[in-house]
Amino acid sequence: MADYVINADSFGSFYKNVGQNGSDDTVTVNIGSGFRGAITVDSQPADGEIDETTVIIPEGWELRLVSNSQDDSVEDPAFNDLSYEVYNAAGEAVGTLSIRSNATTGVPCFLKGTMIDTPQGAMPVEQLQIGDFVLTKDRGAQPIRWIGSRNIGAADLEKAPNLRPIRITAGALGFRLPATDLIVSPQHRVLLRSRVVQNMFGVGEVMVAAKKLLALKGIEIASDLSGAHYYHFLCDQHEVVVANGAETESLFPGPEALRSVGAEALAEIYMLFPELQQCPYTPVSARPFPEGRQAQQLAERHLKNNKSLVCAQCDLRS
Repeated sequence: MADYVINADSFGSFYKNVGQNGSDDTVTVNIGSGFRGAITVDSQPADGEIDETTVIIPEGWELRLVSNSQDDSVEDPAFNDLSYEVYNAAGEAVGTLSIRSNATTGVPCFLKGTMIDTPQGAMPVEQLQIGDFVLTKDRGAQPIRWIGSRNIGAADLEKAPNLRPIRITAGALGFRLPATDLIVSPQHRVLLRSRVVQNMFGVGEVMVAAKKLLALKGIEIASDLSGAHYYHFLCDQHEVVVANGAETESLFPGPEALRSVGAEALAEIYMLFPELQQCPYTPVSARPFPEGRQAQQLAERHLKNNKSLVCAQCDLRS
């Protein structure tokens, strides 16, 4: 996998072609306050690659969708051809943004109202504060070091439908898992535990983004919601936490997530975790992350064999 960054903070034309290079790619577009011009992220449909794009804009700026065409006949996720006009905080049109890729992504988050297990019982995620303890699967009670939130309105979801939350209905992962409907951002990972996982990866548990599980019964885009108020929190390490009865993740401070939180939040995180600025530095995930085709194949095998995503009774090797 290749990671590309476009820093657009001046007048000019900014172009990156990431298609047909033989690997799945991620692209981060950082639009600065000095940007004037045109930005293009170019890829090709049906090239057998999964290319994902993250866009970061200054506070008060806006992307207005001009056109959106989608081809879901060849690749999964579908290939999108998106065109935006870029407006600054004064409401002035300053340029254009064109993205041809499989997905435009955001940071993994919980929706407002999600109940997180703590030593005092389950608490709504929006009531948690820095210093509060959450219960983790591997290390017991752990303190929250940082919390962020983002409110995405109906207009935002209309412009970027790929940010629509995903609903994991009660029991969709396994017996009473989750206990009640769990709504998360598309990138948010949930823990899977099954013999299918064991056979594919040689470990009993992995974590997979919710958007990779949409082919499965009971996991769907929450198209009935007009907006989404997302929350995410960091612990000292990446942790498996419990949300609405299901095992899922705290924020994983990998490059893609950090690029998505915004400059001010990123500065706060770097103050708390200066090691994240070291190069090279690779944070340790609580469980392996199958990506791209592996995650899709994992979902397909569960569906084909009619197996639960979480088998609480299975005796699996770690």
